[in-house]
Amino acid sequence: MLLAIDGGNTNTVFGLRLTENDYLTWRMATASATTADDYAAWLSFHLGNHGFTLNDITGVIISTVVPETLPALKRFADRYLPDHNYVLMGDDLSHGVAIAIDKPEQAGADRIANTAAAAHYYSRPSIVIDFGTATTFDFISAEGAYCGGVISPGVNLSIGALYQAAARLPLIDPKDWHTDMPVIGKTTIEAMNSGLFYGYASLVEGIIARMKAEIASDQVTVLATGGLGQLFADAISVIDHYDANLTLKGLVIIFERQQDLL
Repeated sequence: MLLAIDGGNTNTVFGLRLTENDYLTWRMATASATTADDYAAWLSFHLGNHGFTLNDITGVIISTVVPETLPALKRFADRYLPDHNYVLMGDDLSHGVAIAIDKPEQAGADRIANTAAAAHYYSRPSIVIDFGTATTFDFISAEGAYCGGVISPGVNLSIGALYQAAARLPLIDPKDWHTDMPVIGKTTIEAMNSGLFYGYASLVEGIIARMKAEIASDQVTVLATGGLGQLFADAISVIDHYDANLTLKGLVIIFERQQDLL
């Protein structure tokens, strides 16, 4: 079984592929102080809960947007996992995904993986919205190339900024959000929930509309992924599909392409 590791700014996701579309996933907080042994002990525990061990892993691909965490992740793979491994680096263009931007080496590893999965599993052209620490919008051409996109502050960043900058506003939890919330809040918390949730929904709708106008096509598949992606996918009609494992699927595709080249 293949292990895909997706290191984000907030969380690192470990995904064990069971079948093409079925993954066991676990999240741990991203921290530069985490050691190779920490990763091994933590993952062994979660694997054991499902009847697996580290010895069941036959290959691993590592991707992270936090460079400080990469050395420990590589040591973890080298020490505890098989030799069949690959590290996806945005500035190493051997990953095989076409990058059609002015500075290809600046494309983030997560955006490269999302492009690989979107181009493989969904109709093109497409736009991928990834609700992570930042909310990103990526345009994938009809030919399957990454053609740039949009980066905006993530939902939790905005929640934290509002709480820190306004003395009398409480810290809210997006887990309380739902698609039936009233727009006009009757309490401070209701008003904050409404402003952040519907504000982000409007941001997504507006950016998608502008991207489609620039692409000059309405025949664009819009995908959502990331932690809050499901909630917004249910609330925003312009989102066609939600795929929780899109980035992991893209990592697997890239890994398998690399193995075919060996």
